[in-house]
Amino acid sequence: MRPPVLHTADVGGWEHVRPADRPAYEGVEVVGYRDRLGQGLEMRVLPQPRLTLVLVLDGELRINRTHPVATGIVSGVGVSSVPVSGQGLVCVDIHLSPLTAHSVLAGAVAELAGTVVGFEDLWGAEAGRLRAALAGTDRWDERFGLIRAALADKIHANRPVDPEVAYAWRELEASGGQRRIGELATEAGWSRKRLWSRFTAQTGVTPKRAAMIVRLAPAIDAIVAGTAVVDVAVRFGYADQSHLTRDLRELAGYTPAALYRNRHEVSQERGTFVQEPAG
Repeated sequence: MRPPVLHTADVGGWEHVRPADRPAYEGVEVVGYRDRLGQGLEMRVLPQPRLTLVLVLDGELRINRTHPVATGIVSGVGVSSVPVSGQGLVCVDIHLSPLTAHSVLAGAVAELAGTVVGFEDLWGAEAGRLRAALAGTDRWDERFGLIRAALADKIHANRPVDPEVAYAWRELEASGGQRRIGELATEAGWSRKRLWSRFTAQTGVTPKRAAMIVRLAPAIDAIVAGTAVVDVAVRFGYADQSHLTRDLRELAGYTPAALYRNRHEVSQERGTFVQEPAG
């Protein structure tokens, strides 16, 4: 029997479709979504240690509820509580590590950090051509194939991040944001100042802020899932609950209590987003 090409699930009225095998390059995840019930979308983009492209195949998507985007949006590393809304959506999320995004977006990762912009503002006519090709078929396997080809072209054509920057980022992720920046610089063979400068230029965030985001992202998921804040602080290496609260407020604009209150129908699958309650 041939292995499945796609994995499909229905979560809260949204059809979720994933390719059965991951792309052959590091730091890429692709997920397709379809709003089966026409219930619309009111969400906020929260800090994640990755960059996300949302390509709109059908329906309407808006940033800050006022700015419509024709092809989709790009949310940079460390976005802080930007509202996004949509109606009748069929879309594809492409999650990229900053290391891969640096090549895919030809070094524009630094400009995108902390922001959400229209995809056409970044790729221009090329974004429109990709969206049209994806919208021209209703087969998810063909859509994923087109996305892989587009990403591969960019990855192979553009310069990667410095190996020392890649090493530091991977170590921060592997440690849950717990590694000391000076130690990483020494291990990479650079001065702390040089690592700080090159890391910031190529990922869009300083090593310190990257560590904060890497540590906070799973803490946000745990708070949303109902885990006691004191337990979240211990699990993810915060000195105490107040340090977790400080980072959450600074990076996401929420207190733990406010984040949990606004968890309404949070989709863990979407990861980057927390859905706001109606009204």
